[in-house]
Amino acid sequence: MRIAIYHTNPTDQNAVSLGDHYGRMFEDMLYPLMTGTTFASFDVLDGVFPDDPTRFDAVIITGSSAFVTDDAEWIDTLFSHIRDMDRAKTKLFAVCFGHQAVAMALGGRVEHREIVLGAPEIRVTSRKDWMQPAAESLRLYGGNFQQVVEVPDTLEVLASHPDCPVAMMAKGEHLMTVQFHPEFSAEYMHRYVDQISEHISDERTDEARQEFEAGADGAIFAKWAAGFLNGNI
Repeated sequence: MRIAIYHTNPTDQNAVSLGDHYGRMFEDMLYPLMTGTTFASFDVLDGVFPDDPTRFDAVIITGSSAFVTDDAEWIDTLFSHIRDMDRAKTKLFAVCFGHQAVAMALGGRVEHREIVLGAPEIRVTSRKDWMQPAAESLRLYGGNFQQVVEVPDTLEVLASHPDCPVAMMAKGEHLMTVQFHPEFSAEYMHRYVDQISEHISDERTDEARQEFEAGADGAIFAKWAAGFLNGNI
């Protein structure tokens, strides 16, 4: 299986040594569950896209410190690729910024909202066969300043959180997105909070750090993502 990873986050010079490269996080998360898979990473924020994403078995779109509402040429190109993948029914798994980009590319709306930070519990509202092991809810790490506020007519909401009603979306058997992060670790989240501390209160910071230490269910969601990506391939 060949998977393209659209890396949408600026890469800090220390990211590789710290293990904070978003694309590599997805490889580390999925490879043990999908042995034999090859991954090709594209720094799309720098304008590096594959000529034809539909030639891959699947595509992953990562999170980003950029905003999906930014006026940038690479984001317009990303939207175009998402629409091409949707038409071709190429498997697409998108997280956080990617989740929002899919919504906007297919006719939805994204807006700034109060940050959802910590390990929010999302509740499944629509079950899919690839959600194995079964769970009614999962905790995933999050720290998003934007969220989907209007879902495209063709997409289905799969999970929700009180502060982020559109936590997961899907379309048919080929598209699945999630607002929060199964690929992040507690260690990374602590570093993330260090980076954004000037934008949040001390109280919010302390609450989030406590949630990080309590852990999240990324390992379960990784199995869901692998099940989704392997389906009908």
